[in-house]
Amino acid sequence: MSNLVTATFKTRHAVESTLRQLEELGVKDKDISLILTDETRGNTFGIEESSKAPEGFAAGATVGGLAGVVLGALAGASVLTIPGVNLVVFGTAVSATFGAAGGATTGALLGALIGSGINEHEAKIYEKEVKQGSALLAVKCKDKEQHDAVEKILEKEDAYNVAA
Repeated sequence: MSNLVTATFKTRHAVESTLRQLEELGVKDKDISLILTDETRGNTFGIEESSKAPEGFAAGATVGGLAGVVLGALAGASVLTIPGVNLVVFGTAVSATFGAAGGATTGALLGALIGSGINEHEAKIYEKEVKQGSALLAVKCKDKEQHDAVEKILEKEDAYNVAA
């Protein structure tokens, strides 16, 4: 069993609701990655890029808690933007593998997902979903109990392609 649980979301509301529940469960922001295209960040999620981190966190503060940190970071400077492939990545659950995947190469997302332990079939589904406007959420779980709880949250929320 992998300690990574993943799913895609089509709306900001679904991501916010899921992040609130993950926070209640005790999941920390360091154990979460959220990956979306720059276009999705602005159009679907309504989060405009900011050049200053404090403004970004202020933008997310209205949401509060973990959701505020994640969504605020998407507006601020504490995300990894990958030019050439139009991706915005928050968190370390998956983003650490982007450097090893070749950074701005065409297969960066697919390579990073596979490098994070996601099987190739699921990684291809996620890559397609992200390119079509979904957000990919990855949660690194500390143990089997948290893993099972995270999976339940994702299955009851408006999540797609849940994989554990």
